[in-house]
Amino acid sequence: MERAHWIETPRTGRLLQQARDTFLTSGDLDPGLVRESIQASWLRSSRLRVDTDNVDPSYLGLEGPTPLALSAAPVLSALADELANESVSIILTDQHGLVLQRTCPDPSLIRQLDKASLSPGFSYAEEQVGTNGIGTTLEAGVPTMVTGSEHFTGPLGGFACAGAPIHHPVTGSLLGVLDLTSSVSHSNALLMFCARSTAQKIEQQLLTRSGAKELALFRDYLAACQHSSSGVIALSGDLVMMNSQAQQRFDPVDQTALLARSRDAAGSSEQVTLVADLPSGLVARLDYRPVFAGSEFAGGVLKIQVQSGLDSTTGTVRSVVPVMPGLAGTSATWQRVCQAVDTSRRNGSWMVLEGEAGVGKIALLRSVNQLRNGSGHFRIMDASECGPGWLDTVAEELSAGVGSLVIRRAHLLDSDSVSALSGLLLEHDQSSGVWVALTMRSEPRNPEVDAQLLPHFSHTVEVPPLRHHLEDMHKLVPHLLGRLNRGNNLSISPSALAQLMRLPWLGNVEQLRRVLLRIAQQRRSGTIDLDDLPGECRATTRRRLTQLESLERDAVVKALVIHRGNKDKAASDLGMSRATIYRKIRDYGINLTI
Repeated sequence: MERAHWIETPRTGRLLQQARDTFLTSGDLDPGLVRESIQASWLRSSRLRVDTDNVDPSYLGLEGPTPLALSAAPVLSALADELANESVSIILTDQHGLVLQRTCPDPSLIRQLDKASLSPGFSYAEEQVGTNGIGTTLEAGVPTMVTGSEHFTGPLGGFACAGAPIHHPVTGSLLGVLDLTSSVSHSNALLMFCARSTAQKIEQQLLTRSGAKELALFRDYLAACQHSSSGVIALSGDLVMMNSQAQQRFDPVDQTALLARSRDAAGSSEQVTLVADLPSGLVARLDYRPVFAGSEFAGGVLKIQVQSGLDSTTGTVRSVVPVMPGLAGTSATWQRVCQAVDTSRRNGSWMVLEGEAGVGKIALLRSVNQLRNGSGHFRIMDASECGPGWLDTVAEELSAGVGSLVIRRAHLLDSDSVSALSGLLLEHDQSSGVWVALTMRSEPRNPEVDAQLLPHFSHTVEVPPLRHHLEDMHKLVPHLLGRLNRGNNLSISPSALAQLMRLPWLGNVEQLRRVLLRIAQQRRSGTIDLDDLPGECRATTRRRLTQLESLERDAVVKALVIHRGNKDKAASDLGMSRATIYRKIRDYGINLTI
């Protein structure tokens, strides 16, 4: 078991500084000197490529007092009185490391804190400033002391920070951190004890403020979530809760509109049904039911049902996004794309789908054709195969008068082919009965295609890369596994899914499909865990690796798995030093849990 923390002396400070310098230059760690929690944080900070020489956290601003800040206020006021003669700063943050409040009686320490931007409105998450008493406490989930050179970023080495997590007394969710910060020279063993006891007092204050009304509202909210697959909102005078279905189904703009409409029912002691016209064009019905704690009004719970949307061109009501056969995804981003493609197919208006390779453009078009045209004719003409007879086949398809025609990878067409295809599209316009769709890359552009082909199409829809709607991985991964492993029960563990969601997926859905296919070929039933993921999925580096680097990364992962995370044995097998394997783990962002 590692020691809770230490008080840095000049000698231990020098040793720790040397250990930090060694890690930053070679990746080597001294487990006898650097605590396990600090080692883990240094590795995370290194993978996140946090600047080791400069402190530059993002300023996110504040939007008024939060429930946490209001509950903590009397506790922090009492603590400030107790520490009035001490050179200690009292800092309260939210669950993301955003500094909500700071109190400090020492002008000299205040200047140091301001210089490090450790002040209200700035984020002190690990991804912003590396190892520190706030961000590392949030990552570890336990009280954490970070002293002097244990900080990943050099300019923070003059501070000693004791952070204690604050949890919701009812739900147990992490709400924020109570952090006590002093200079290293003023640090003492009581900082950690004081931070923990203060966090506990804040949690007790939260429970007191929650009271019977909030608990009643929370119970009804949980019941509504358990018995409904739709979005749920609960609200009272100072509390708003929104379940994950609502957060995934509606983008932030629609969420704001829903909350604003919900306020129209707030305070009512009668059941009410409201209708909300959302900025995205969706129309939602909100069924409101009041909640009581005994005879006292406590708030209300609203169940959300999406009914329909309005066609922006005609003003008529259109149906909501249907279930798209062969596709998976419920995020607002993905749903809007599906809705746009479906509307175009139903109206018979020709369209262009743009996007990176592998995002699912053809899958979208197949799905909407199956939905709206059943087993009707569906033809794909790939521009990469354009040659003698290709344009003749396109002309035959356009003359058929029925079905769907997809011109795939239109950006690959040469000038002559673009001109000829433009003439065919002009001859057979959108009234011909054939629905035509073009797919192409967003970049690089083909000026000839832009100038001659795009004018034939009513509109263009951008299909987003997978990294822009990673929340759909919860649906997409099981969907793909079901298609790749028909007849066998193959699922994925939460930890493995979480690792997949950390990756950039530069090859998009097609890359994910190939990865899952490789896994399914090795494991045909059971649960996919972290150890089952291939090497390319065990790293979180954001750069594209060369083939040689990919092979090296996979070898490192394999050696670590064989030796159950023992880096010395893995390094020996690979013929590299301990320092080198640590550097490889850091550079490739390898995330290994044994």
